[in-house]
Amino acid sequence: MLKFLRTTSALLAIIAALAVPAFPQESAKPNESPWAMRAPTAVPQGVPTLSTEEVAAQKQAEKGTPEQQAFAHKVADAMASKDFAAMRQLVAPSTLKCIGKNEDFLQDRIKRQLALPISRKFNLKITKLPPNILNPSKYATYPMPPTHLMRMDFDGGDNHNTVNLPVGQENGNWYEAQPCPTEAGMVRFAKLQQMHAIAHERAQAAAAKVEDPVKSQLLALIGKHDAVSAWKLCMSTLHYDFPTCRGMVAILGGDPNY
Repeated sequence: MLKFLRTTSALLAIIAALAVPAFPQESAKPNESPWAMRAPTAVPQGVPTLSTEEVAAQKQAEKGTPEQQAFAHKVADAMASKDFAAMRQLVAPSTLKCIGKNEDFLQDRIKRQLALPISRKFNLKITKLPPNILNPSKYATYPMPPTHLMRMDFDGGDNHNTVNLPVGQENGNWYEAQPCPTEAGMVRFAKLQQMHAIAHERAQAAAAKVEDPVKSQLLALIGKHDAVSAWKLCMSTLHYDFPTCRGMVAILGGDPNY
């Protein structure tokens, strides 16, 4: 009960953020996924502590079942190899059916997931979500409601990235819970795409102007698959904002998902 009360507010915040991915006008720390969850800063007073047995059971549940662990490895493999088709297969079938002709909405979300530089090494933490944490809204529904939050902390040497995915079961299999846009959601998506196009043009212009020695330094970091350091170098030396640097690094690296 203590753990549930400590994390419910944090989970609500991160789930709300997961419903809409980060867009170019937003900023994020360069070593975090836009979906990274921060621990709550305050602990409620007067909450009873768990027994030793309850703590042990909770820690065991956080490791995930064999099926949840297998699903997490599929996610890591798809993201590390930037395999769009493999990532799409991990989305719930009911969601894919609901999205239908609005495939570009899902494509955009998956491309943003694949843009994060990760390794295949990760620590997994599974957290059970409160019931009905994602309800239908004006902009989206969730054909497969998530029941758990899957937190994956990736260790890539100097890079450390966190991915949080709401997941659930459908027909006995684990899937990622993605939203299905409503008509109003697609109108908003179109506006955000226009904003992304502007940001893309800004990144292309920045990539075309960058010169040595910074360009060589960036290409060296990109060659080492160290996009995080490349983002930091771009921001500190060229003084662009994070979305521009992220786009510029992707363009210099020939990233087809950008």
